[in-house]
Order: sequence, then structure tokens, then C-alpha cells
Amino acid sequence: MNLFFNKRNSILTLGLFLSMLAFLSACEQQQYEPNVSASPGGGTVTTYKSYSLTSATGSTVYGRVVFYKYNTSVTLVEMGLYNTTTGTAYSSSIYEGKVAESSAKSLKTLDAISGATGSFSSNKYYVINEAGFYDKLSTYNANVKIMLGTTLVASGNVGGNAIPVAQSE
Repeated sequence: MNLFFNKRNSILTLGLFLSMLAFLSACEQQQYEPNVSASPGGGTVTTYKSYSLTSATGSTVYGRVVFYKYNTSVTLVEMGLYNTTTGTAYSSSIYEGKVAESSAKSLKTLDAISGATGSFSSNKYYVINEAGFYDKLSTYNANVKIMLGTTLVASGNVGGNAIPVAQSE
């Protein structure tokens, strides 16, 4: 036992360990620039219309809904709500008519909204696969409602019923 753990072997072992450490950590690593180009068919969506969602009576939830033209047959919808409650899921839909008309006819049911983020729960965007939807948006007689169960918490007119608060040119 004394033959292996003597002072000379300890110094050799320590020297070998430090040499290996220096060898392994001294290797130069190639620094690659990130690839920031878009894949074919991808890129930035720049054509959009944004509408305000105001709080319903007794609610403090408000926000915006944005419609993006991805291409001629795909419209992306993004929701951004404020003052939502963590742990709560809100439903969202596009309804026929103006908010003041209190229409119960849902034209498109959108995804659930997470109370933790104020955005759609499953994806950043809800996808409407309908040719020409975005191009005809300004003529629609519609509104968006955000519901907590059967209680209206926020709503806003869209399409022909409102002027967008922001839009691309």
C-alpha cells in the first residue's frame, strides 16, 4: 500500500491530472455566427390590423386582438390581454354584429386564453385557414368577445364596425 501512495506517485498523478486539464480546456472552439435568415416560405409577417378590446362592466380585463395576413389563404390571430387571473382560462370567439347588439351567434371560436399570460394557451397565434379572410376583414360585421364561463369580461368591434387602432400601410 505504501508503494503506490508515496510522495513521488502523488506528484506524478497530480502532474498528469493538471496536464490533461490544460490539454482539454485549451482547445479552441469554433465560434459560429447565428443563422438569422428565414427558411423558405417563412419570415416576418408585416401586414396586420389591430383592434382594442375594452373591459366589460365589472371587469378590469382589456387588451388587443391583432389579425396578420400570412398569405392569401392564412390569417393569424394574436390576442394580448391585461389584468387576467393566473390559473384561469378565458374563451374567445368572433361574433356576428356589433358589441352593442349582444349577438350570441359565434362566427369563429378562437383558442382558449391563459390567465397567466393573457395570450392563447396553446400557440402564439390562432390560424384561420380561409382564403381571403384578411382581405375581407374590413367589411365584416363582427366583434370579438372574451368570456369567463358565461360572463363577458372584454370585447371589441372588428372589421367594418371599428377603425383599427394600428395597422400596416
